[in-house]
Amino acid sequence: MENRAAAALTAHAFQTCFRIVQITAEPDRATLVNRAEIPLASPDATPAADVLFVFRGGREELAPSIIGGLAPDEFLYGFPEVRAAFPGTAFIEADRRGILVRRLFAPFEKLTVRLGFGLFYSTIFLNRRVVAQARVIVATTDGLGVPFLILKRLGLLRAEVVMVSQGLHSIEAERAHLPWVGWLHGALGRCIERAAALIALGEGDAVAIRRSFAGHRRPEIVTIQFGIDHAFWQPAESAADSDSGYVLSVGSDQLRDYPTLISAIGTVPLRLVTRLSLPAEAARPTIQVLSKLEWPELRALYQQARFVVTPVRDQPRDSGHSATLQAMACGKAVIFSDTEGLWDRENMRHGETCWLVKPGDPAAMREAISHLWAHPEVAERIGRNARQVVIEKYSSAGFGTRLAEVVRGAMKRGLCEERT
Repeated sequence: MENRAAAALTAHAFQTCFRIVQITAEPDRATLVNRAEIPLASPDATPAADVLFVFRGGREELAPSIIGGLAPDEFLYGFPEVRAAFPGTAFIEADRRGILVRRLFAPFEKLTVRLGFGLFYSTIFLNRRVVAQARVIVATTDGLGVPFLILKRLGLLRAEVVMVSQGLHSIEAERAHLPWVGWLHGALGRCIERAAALIALGEGDAVAIRRSFAGHRRPEIVTIQFGIDHAFWQPAESAADSDSGYVLSVGSDQLRDYPTLISAIGTVPLRLVTRLSLPAEAARPTIQVLSKLEWPELRALYQQARFVVTPVRDQPRDSGHSATLQAMACGKAVIFSDTEGLWDRENMRHGETCWLVKPGDPAAMREAISHLWAHPEVAERIGRNARQVVIEKYSSAGFGTRLAEVVRGAMKRGLCEERT
């Protein structure tokens, strides 16, 4: 029943009352996309979006697959639930349109990459009329959110900004070699003061944000555990063969520690799904490297694996949670690096819902892999517990419901400021 309700909500958001609002390369015309029809409207005829999500790209193409049950909905970051709470919700995204405009902004955006992270000003410019009408903007990355906060600080944006922060606090440490990092960190601190709320995807990030920007007047920092679509990520109908199989590792995050995993894996069969460059030691018959999989193909890999390993370098940033939670939802035990940024120590319990190892320690990783490989009953028990905790604590629907509460608070804040 729960799965059918979640699927119905997502389909409703995309098919019947969902609008994708985008400005094309010709800035005086707006495309208003409805799944039933695609009329072309002028900006004056475009309905204002009360809540405007901003994505890096790819969500428009992903929508049909989600509706058809061929892709999970977690990378919508709660859009369906917020859309259900606020019918005037739409999204824009950084896409391939507006080539001339993107070329114009490219030198500046490349400069911001050198400063520490990329800022997507071309997306704002191409969608400026829609942005100007919004009451609340939900930016799903720091690079998308900080430009709005700069505009807010300059008095050029009326909307309240809710930003999902995914590593903003790590700029100072990661760019310590740059002479301007102190100035950059201070400028970022002054900008985030203008946010209605910062969303941290785990406890590690929330603590790091508070510590990093302790000298600034911080906005509300809300921890909302990242959630995944457990209706899509499900265990296989038949259990994986405990006498054969493979260990699986998934992810292309720059914090992935594949050298440690490859040093630890020994002769155990390993399948790696990544776009990252791997050390030369990965070129061996027992290691298979894959990429560019369709969502159902990735799900099948999870389902048939004996267990999953998510090796992460020790940082205060939350990392590896999407692949880890996907595997857990498929009923798999996950060996995970016990980093400073672990998102939820209350529910990620060693030996119960996961298997934690010291980060960057090949010997500890090797011992964990050997233990679960030799004791499939332990892996199966942890996998059952893991799926249950995902359903209870880490669902994409739960993420969206909590985000809708934050958006409601931001909207009330905007109304109060308008009255004053």
